[in-house]
Amino acid sequence: MKHMSLKIHAFVILGKHMKKSVLLIFVLFSTSFASASDDAAAELAALKSQLKMLTERLAVLEAKQEQTATAVTEATTQVTEQQTKANKEDWTSRISLSGDLRDRMEYIDERGKDVRTRNRVRARLGIKAKVNDRLNVGIQLASGSDDPTSTNQTLDGSFSTKGINLDLAYFDWKLSDDLSLTGGKMKNPLHKAGKTPLIWDGDLNPEGAALKFNRGGWNATAFAFSVDERKAATDALLLGAQIKKSFADTGFNAALGYYDYQRVQGFSPFFDGKARGNSLDANGRLANDYNLFEASIEYATKVADLPLQLFANYVENTAADDENQGVALGFNLGKVKNKGSWSFGYSYLDIEADAVFALFNDSDFAGGETDSKGHILKAGYGINKNMSFGLAYIASEQDQSQMQQTDYDRLQLDLKFKFK
Repeated sequence: MKHMSLKIHAFVILGKHMKKSVLLIFVLFSTSFASASDDAAAELAALKSQLKMLTERLAVLEAKQEQTATAVTEATTQVTEQQTKANKEDWTSRISLSGDLRDRMEYIDERGKDVRTRNRVRARLGIKAKVNDRLNVGIQLASGSDDPTSTNQTLDGSFSTKGINLDLAYFDWKLSDDLSLTGGKMKNPLHKAGKTPLIWDGDLNPEGAALKFNRGGWNATAFAFSVDERKAATDALLLGAQIKKSFADTGFNAALGYYDYQRVQGFSPFFDGKARGNSLDANGRLANDYNLFEASIEYATKVADLPLQLFANYVENTAADDENQGVALGFNLGKVKNKGSWSFGYSYLDIEADAVFALFNDSDFAGGETDSKGHILKAGYGINKNMSFGLAYIASEQDQSQMQQTDYDRLQLDLKFKFK
């Protein structure tokens, strides 16, 4: 009995301990749930804070993206505008204008005729365009008539308007570093010793094609020019070549040329029917062909810091038996460039009747006629930049092969303006 009582007592004690254990476990679980609940709230608050921060950063990034897009758009617009402007500037940089105006007072005294005075102007305006790195084209308009050796316009006709003509229309194609091809109505590609017009007038612009070579002081030109296009007969042509060598160390240069006129003999004088000193047959037609051999030499140096050039030029028409030679000798001192600069030159010319094709040689010397000889004095002075004064006096005699010679004197006073 006592033993059973002890068991009951032990069971009661164990029951009490179990209650305490259950209570302790409940307390522990309650504490854990509370702690877990607090942690979840903290994490939720942290997530909300991070979400808010990310939202704010996203808004900032979106704003920056909009600013960047705007900046890119503006930059693209600016680049486009600049490129358009650059293209326009590049186009205009490939176009160049040049021109000149000359006002001339002229006095002519020819034996047997009244003294003549006249006021003449020459106006030229040219445009040159760079098509690409290898090709240029040029066009020039000029005053005057259709005379091949003059763009002068006499001021007369009761204040009438004056004509403008096509003076140049050409292309210049650089085939290589040394070789180029020019075609159309072009500036004369042939060298003139001392710029004296023994064979070619200074205003003559031939028509056709010229192939030019330049390397190491050597210059060569081969050409084919159209002189007269004929419907009922073969065309008159001018074929030829010139070669020039410059000796830079010595100041010398020398040139040789050969110019062959095709189908000229037996035809009436070209352009206006005037022989201009060339020999005619009984029918009033050109009596000779013209195959010209030319040789020239120049020497350049300085005298008192002024450029000095000495020159000599010889021509012979190998297709004529007599009256077939021409010569020019002279010098040029100084050069008109800026205000106060000056120049002076002298030339002596002796041109026999059939030495050259008269239509294309100097239109001022001896009235533009061959079979003449005489002197040319020229002077220039720079009044200002691109503005100068010029003076030329020509004392000549025509009809050297005739029994009676004719004096022909000409005085020219020029005021010149140019731009480019």
